[in-house]
Amino acid sequence: MSMIHCCQSPFSILSSEIRSKKIVVCTTLSLKRLSYLLRFDNIIIDEAGIEKLEHLLSPFWYGINQLAPLRYDEKTAMQINNLMDLINQCSIVVTVVGDPKQSRPIGISSKDPSAIEWVIKGAPSDTLRITHRLHDKISGLVDEFASYGGLKSSPEVASRRLKLYQIPGMEYREIINPEEPVTWVDINGVENTMGFSSWANDIEARACAKLCQQLAYATRNRSIVVVTRYTGQRQLISHYLGQMGLADRARVTTTTGALGTQADIVLFSLVRNNRERNVGAAGALQDVNVAISRSKEKLIIMGNFNTMLNGFSAVPSSDNGLRYGYKSPSRVLARLVSQKYGKVVDVPQVLVSR
Repeated sequence: MSMIHCCQSPFSILSSEIRSKKIVVCTTLSLKRLSYLLRFDNIIIDEAGIEKLEHLLSPFWYGINQLAPLRYDEKTAMQINNLMDLINQCSIVVTVVGDPKQSRPIGISSKDPSAIEWVIKGAPSDTLRITHRLHDKISGLVDEFASYGGLKSSPEVASRRLKLYQIPGMEYREIINPEEPVTWVDINGVENTMGFSSWANDIEARACAKLCQQLAYATRNRSIVVVTRYTGQRQLISHYLGQMGLADRARVTTTTGALGTQADIVLFSLVRNNRERNVGAAGALQDVNVAISRSKEKLIIMGNFNTMLNGFSAVPSSDNGLRYGYKSPSRVLARLVSQKYGKVVDVPQVLVSR
């Protein structure tokens, strides 16, 4: 059970302490135990882009218990056509936060709508679209890649640039160039399976760690995050950063872990590179969209450009029954970076040498 009072109060599961707080932060699973403790006047449900509809409804059933005697189960939850009508039956203020372009509910079909999509479907006039925290070029890249239809940078951040306190080494200057917010480093690494369902790319992982070292030197106090789709790659990059003494200087996370975070500089490690140009989940719209929308000042994409430009989410073969295969959204990203929003550079030898 995970319950905390916001405002930096200590973690607690004591009912007496929870009842004394005006603001409580908890998981949806914790709500099962809240109904007998207290009732809320306002509820904020965050990250609804990765929630199932039944999870979105759980605060009403478990935490507030204001929908009784309505029957609650997965079947009835999925039959609700207008979620806002349901919410309006409650005497509380409900705010649902999420991005349908960023992710899908964990553990169900990719074609099923997320909880936030149910909200938008039920009440499109009640949605609030905010200006974005990204540099205008990065914002434009994200907007076109995921078809937001008008994502804008807020005026105070639209033209900001990466601040350098030291001149980078000659080999790194084209990559770290503050005048170019988006850079794709074309690197021909080798993918390998990690366990049953993950991938890693040792050459790419080493290059990411070396680049983080140079970024830490040149930018001093700018935050650095490395994002990848695969847990295996996250572990490998973390290993190399630890060897360099940079474990506390650069954070490494998967695209799922990156939801809701941001950094001044983001490195996106693509990992996949094979003769069949099968990029799999590395090119999925939701995962790529998360990765490219985390950076405030500089986005560096690490991976084989040709593989992504001509990649397939599923390669045609007699085994999978596909005649033509499915083109990967990574193709759109590669074209947008090379033709409009960034620059593709060859990987310098210093990044791939041992």
